[in-house]
Amino acid sequence: MAKDRDLSFDAFRGFAITAVIGIHAAYSGFPVRTFSNHWWNFPLLVAYCQLLNFAVPVFFFISGYWTSKKRIESWEDYKIFLLNRFSRLLIPYFFWSVILLMFAAIREHKIDVHQIALKLMTGRAAEPYYFVITLVQLYILTPLLHYINRRRVGILLVIVFNVLSLFALYLSRVFHVICPLPRMLPFYTWIIFFEMGLWIGMREDKLDNKKVSLKDLRLFILPALVICLLISVLEGVILLTKYGNLYFALAPIKYSSFLFSVCVIMGFLSIREHLRCYPKFLVTLGNYSFGIYLVHMIILKPVAGLLQRSDIVYSLQPLYQLLLVFITMSICVLAISISRRLFPKFFCSKILGFCS
Repeated sequence: MAKDRDLSFDAFRGFAITAVIGIHAAYSGFPVRTFSNHWWNFPLLVAYCQLLNFAVPVFFFISGYWTSKKRIESWEDYKIFLLNRFSRLLIPYFFWSVILLMFAAIREHKIDVHQIALKLMTGRAAEPYYFVITLVQLYILTPLLHYINRRRVGILLVIVFNVLSLFALYLSRVFHVICPLPRMLPFYTWIIFFEMGLWIGMREDKLDNKKVSLKDLRLFILPALVICLLISVLEGVILLTKYGNLYFALAPIKYSSFLFSVCVIMGFLSIREHLRCYPKFLVTLGNYSFGIYLVHMIILKPVAGLLQRSDIVYSLQPLYQLLLVFITMSICVLAISISRRLFPKFFCSKILGFCS
């Protein structure tokens, strides 16, 4: 385990990776036949997705927080930083992406080199893989973000930029206006959470000495969480009922979802020093989170197919979701644990991404 490892962040990662699987499990529960027979499942799952939408922002925040602890004061520091980060991210990313794309080509009896290259560059070999491409772009921008952070209004500029970029997405997805922001540069969507991690990580000591510290915010966090969650559910319902946009209604890239995610992060920061013990299973999930992220879709889809064969389980969406998340997570953890015992450490860590 790394010497700067923090069990609170490991538990937070475990919490977030569980939510990631929950999101993709929820998406698998949206076929029409489920809701035509049981109408109450639909609003329940819409609300459920809003509850889980903090997952991706949390991972960008954690990445930004630990990046703030890295010394980048020269070109040489920058090169070493990028080399270390890229080797940990991109080698496992390409390994699993190539495997998935090969299976897709065999299944479709078609090899399109141009499409394969495009999917590798944009993180579309699997639905969640855009995260790696986004994080790579944010790492490249880290010196610029450090420079902005040292300015008094630096984070306000990033907030304004993020608000405007989200507005462009609203125009594109709701009103079908051509979005001027390129899809191959997804960093602009998530930059606020990475920047938030950088900003807090760089000022952690100063924040602890403030008259109103993060600990003093505990009384306000729970009401803020509930209010922002209700606003997120309301926005999702409006996007679905008024504009008929199911994908955008469920997606975490919404103003209300971002506010809810900020509340979740602030809640974590306000209690992390207060807690001295964290659930061991969450810490383990946090240690395995990158490996789980890489392989969970490979496991989730066949498990979902098996569960959907049972009309009783599938019609009771809360039960279906619970079983799908639990089984998928259990298989992921088991597969990673076995791999770490069977294969050399270098192969598990550098190639498979099953690092701790």
